[in-house]
Amino acid sequence: MMQIRKAPKTEAVYELLKGRIAAGAYADGPLPVEPVLAGELRVSRKTLRAALSRLALENLILRVKGEGTFVNRAAGRRKILVVVRNAEDITLPDRFILPGIQQQALEMNMTVETCTCLSLSAGQAQDTVRRIRESDCRGIISLESNFTGSEPLIGILRETGLPVLLPHAYARDAEVTGFAVMGTDYRQVIRDGLQYLVNLGHRRISYLGFREHRIGREEYFRLLEELGLAGSADLYVRSASYNRREAILESIDGLFSRDREKRPTAVLCFSDFFAICLYEYLHAHDLRIPEDVAVLSIGGMIGCDFLTPPLSALSFDCTAIGRLAVRTLLEMEAKKELSRPFAVTPHYLSERESTRKTARQESA
Repeated sequence: MMQIRKAPKTEAVYELLKGRIAAGAYADGPLPVEPVLAGELRVSRKTLRAALSRLALENLILRVKGEGTFVNRAAGRRKILVVVRNAEDITLPDRFILPGIQQQALEMNMTVETCTCLSLSAGQAQDTVRRIRESDCRGIISLESNFTGSEPLIGILRETGLPVLLPHAYARDAEVTGFAVMGTDYRQVIRDGLQYLVNLGHRRISYLGFREHRIGREEYFRLLEELGLAGSADLYVRSASYNRREAILESIDGLFSRDREKRPTAVLCFSDFFAICLYEYLHAHDLRIPEDVAVLSIGGMIGCDFLTPPLSALSFDCTAIGRLAVRTLLEMEAKKELSRPFAVTPHYLSERESTRKTARQESA
């Protein structure tokens, strides 16, 4: 999915008016009416309205029907609650999404308060709900995902009556929780990764995933069929328990312990952790990257440029996801929405040396 950026003219008008407000330019009365202000700034009324809407969303201006638009002198720093996971896994996107949330909140005159799922679920649910309500939070962003429906956290967040957004979750999470959900279309990510490797000339491609992943074997085989790779599909998928290094290395060995002509020439790894294990295995067995095996990861959050060779990845712009989450949550609050349809967030390819063809491969 391509990311649509805000029109530069709207951004410029927003920044100009925000600067004027900070400097006290409209302290003695309302802002000029839209036709006058648009003419002064030499922009269309549509562009001006978009900038004013953003200022209103940030609580910097108040629109009073029949009276005009005023600077909100009583505006305090509003608060949002961010629920982070209890896990400390460095491959989880939470730690990369949170800075984007904090940056956007600061720019929108917001305060971010964080807590873990464990801390919210530790006491009596009604007490937790009461404390959240009394904290004057405007909404909640939860970085948890993959809900089953039995988690106490779901009931607690529902009972607050606040808009709740899951910024990096699955479409099924929206069905299970009833919350607004943003997330990755993993089927499309995997298809894009396979297509990229096919375009490089690879035909024996393995997918290294894990058993619990939403894309099952049958769905993966359908992707292979779509791309004309179904000849020996059963040979080119391996799964292991997530983050169990020994199980992952065992699965990798199953791919490369066969005859050379049956080994994959490229491997698509569901996560950076799988890619690190694959690097370890290939280096230990004197298999060169990318001359013998091209490696492509999904994630790109582990310092890919510092691996040897640098790792190509289908990446998520986690900072942009965090920023979008704050804007979306405040839009929900303004419109009194407690839920929204599942929204797909963008991904992009960062090509590095682990998949680039060498001069020897080009001449082959």
